[in-house]
Amino acid sequence: MATQHEIRALVGRERVRSLSVRRDGPGLAFLAAHLALLVAGGAWIWAWSDEAKVIVPMILHGIVVVHLFAPFHETSHGSAFATRRLNDAVEWFCGLALGLPPTHFRFEHAEHHAYTQQPGRDPEMIASAETLRGYLVYATAWPYFRSLVATLLRLAAGRFNEEERRFLPDLRRDDATREARLMLVAYGAVAAASVVAGSWVAVQLWLLPRILGEPFMRLIRMSEHVGRPQVADWLANTRTVLTWRPVRWLAWNMAFHAEHHAVPSVPFHALPDLHGILADRLADVRRGYLATQLHLIRNGIARGG
Repeated sequence: MATQHEIRALVGRERVRSLSVRRDGPGLAFLAAHLALLVAGGAWIWAWSDEAKVIVPMILHGIVVVHLFAPFHETSHGSAFATRRLNDAVEWFCGLALGLPPTHFRFEHAEHHAYTQQPGRDPEMIASAETLRGYLVYATAWPYFRSLVATLLRLAAGRFNEEERRFLPDLRRDDATREARLMLVAYGAVAAASVVAGSWVAVQLWLLPRILGEPFMRLIRMSEHVGRPQVADWLANTRTVLTWRPVRWLAWNMAFHAEHHAVPSVPFHALPDLHGILADRLADVRRGYLATQLHLIRNGIARGG
């Protein structure tokens, strides 16, 4: 069973240090391209806004919108950029676009890394997807959105469930509440401005694409851990998916997910190099997200009923 201490020894401590160097350049390049895609998608929707086929660019644009989770996730680790203020600004922008208060997610995600695939301790474990019915329901993104809205409202009210009281320190709960309230104020302002202006732009370019794109993100999230052993072994409890370079880019290299869990200090831009070192030691490496989903259904979750 490989602990992170053993994995670091396997990679080599000097190599881990060199791979873990944070830089602004790669993050800015990825972010600029991501934003350019968002602008292009928005322009496409606007051009086809009066046509029924606008659903196609809405879905594609939505996939790009929900992939703002990739820079949000990387900034939550503090490793997207070397400049802290830039890291914090991007984290807030992406969190606001997705409805995810940064402080709450940061501590929840740290708990996920500490207790990956451990029932009752991993707050991001998708236990319901271990059965075929649960998998299909989760793939619709309905359970995700229900939890997202409920969490935002609960945090804004200053209420924390038992799990949150475990991973969120007392001194940071006020921060989580304040962030949730600021987000609700921002969403209220957008809604009010839209009503006053009689505009559907926010719905067309953000809200509806966000809803349409989220099922694709749920499939990716299930690809990372669902069906993997419930053990404290980061080379075994997490799956890596080898996918097309554009898809990998859109996800900020998080397709190399076992590598990310093995050495979380390594920034997204160095994960391909880490994969080259650890590839032979990874327990589950799949080729493509479609093949991964078929594997989950045929060889794992389908037997759960």
